[in-house]
Amino acid sequence: MKRTLIAVSGMIMCATMALTSCNNKSGENEETVVEKKSANVNSSNLKIAFVLIDTLTSQYEKCKDLEAEFSKKRANAEATVQQKGKSFAAQVQEFQRKAQSNQYTQEQYNNEQARLAKVQQDIQDLQGRLSASLQEDYQKEFQALTDTIQSFAKSYAKQKGYDFILCKSSGIDNVLYADDKYDITMEVVSALNKRYTKKADKADDSKKK
Repeated sequence: MKRTLIAVSGMIMCATMALTSCNNKSGENEETVVEKKSANVNSSNLKIAFVLIDTLTSQYEKCKDLEAEFSKKRANAEATVQQKGKSFAAQVQEFQRKAQSNQYTQEQYNNEQARLAKVQQDIQDLQGRLSASLQEDYQKEFQALTDTIQSFAKSYAKQKGYDFILCKSSGIDNVLYADDKYDITMEVVSALNKRYTKKADKADDSKKK
């Protein structure tokens, strides 16, 4: 759930949307596509651009908001577990103190030991549930984010007349070289942020009504 996960997953997503943006523009079937390929299409007519996925994920406001939101949720979950852990540690310490001063009968000792074991297991179960819930929520939100960028890339490619929108990353990169003049990263980021801000403003306005 760190930004590195967003960047890596985003890279995979970007490769997918690059294919989506240029694939079967008019809904031709496979036979039609094969026929067109055999017509010796001039590659110089292709319009190609690329996006730096690391920059997009660090500059797109929705990515920032998503990361901030889940950082807060993660901190709250950790605080809850830590609070339970501190209480448990205090109970264990008190148990040890009473045991050392022979304040327990054997039955009381066994019962308290069993109770503490259950408390410890409950804390571990709570930690597991919180972690799983957080991960599930994050995956849902990230999928929605991915869908948003994919949908936008497709419409943006159509609007600008791009046949391909490639993806570059500081990590694993399928693009060995690309001239900077084909870099449309900030164009895409600006357009995404503009659209995201408008949606956020509309949401705020609807709440005020």
